[in-house]
Amino acid sequence: MRPILLRIPLPGVEPMVTLYGYGAMMCLGFLAAILVAAHRAKRLNQSPDVVYNIALFSFLGGLVGARLFFVVQYGGQFHRVWDLLKIWEGGLTFYGGFLLAAVLVVAYLKAAGRPVLYWLDILAPSLALGEGFGRIGCFMNGCCYGDVCHTAGGFAWPVGSIPWQHYADAYLESLGLGTLDAGQVDPGAAVGALAAAWHMPAIQPTQLYSLANGLLLFLALAATFSWKRRHGQVFFAFILLYAVSRFLLEFLRADEAEAYLLGLPTLLGAAGFPQEAARLHLLTISQNVAIGMAAVAVAALALLARSRRRELQADYAPPAMPAAPAPATRAERRRKEKRS
Repeated sequence: MRPILLRIPLPGVEPMVTLYGYGAMMCLGFLAAILVAAHRAKRLNQSPDVVYNIALFSFLGGLVGARLFFVVQYGGQFHRVWDLLKIWEGGLTFYGGFLLAAVLVVAYLKAAGRPVLYWLDILAPSLALGEGFGRIGCFMNGCCYGDVCHTAGGFAWPVGSIPWQHYADAYLESLGLGTLDAGQVDPGAAVGALAAAWHMPAIQPTQLYSLANGLLLFLALAATFSWKRRHGQVFFAFILLYAVSRFLLEFLRADEAEAYLLGLPTLLGAAGFPQEAARLHLLTISQNVAIGMAAVAVAALALLARSRRRELQADYAPPAMPAAPAPATRAERRRKEKRS
């Protein structure tokens, strides 16, 4: 609803510095995730410096992976190299950022000699919290929009917004007039005519659904620390719960093209059931990824439940961070001054 939060005039700088809502929420979400994870590490008597180091690798991997995954999905939208760098305008995917960041974080923890699953559990609730903040940015930007809503609660986006243009293009194509984004229709003339003759349908506010999903996952994962029996269960519970919820939410979204990858139609066809496969709707890329991640999470949780390794038991903790030295007393400071 508000892609641009504000414009900041600076002396001698043209044009004004622009603060985008999407970028601002991503930064706030990242900061909140770090602070929550650092606080949890302190409560467990662990050094928050590990979280700060993880944050660096998460930032680099998350940013690059999220953008690359988006470019793979929507490469046709980019006509110049500079367009690839405009991440403040949107165009990041959770799965892409999560996968590359996870690889870098695990590599760092192993190199530093830290127990990987122990620290991934500390990070898991923060991942859900950061996802929630990111969806606020999606709502402000207009991306990740929903399909047509046939019940109460739908949302009609304003003229010129990203969802409005998507549905306007669909309307124009149904009339055989081309689309706005392909340059087949004069945007200046078409927008005014469309605003007068056509009204955008109310659509599902999927960004807000995803926001609620992220916050609920955050609360649920934070609560699991009191009953987990193995390190890693909180992290893989996050992967499983997010994969299932994301799979379902994708049915309400309209911004991602359907595609075969390793979805159910492909699996049924390979198993010798082509007619059944043809009856199923195609799945989006995110749904295909969700299937794979859910399978990994279920297998990991099953293995953890059966593991008897001491370092995986919930009552095992790595060595605590060294206690901070007590401040010197006045008498000790005087004795030190005399010696020097």
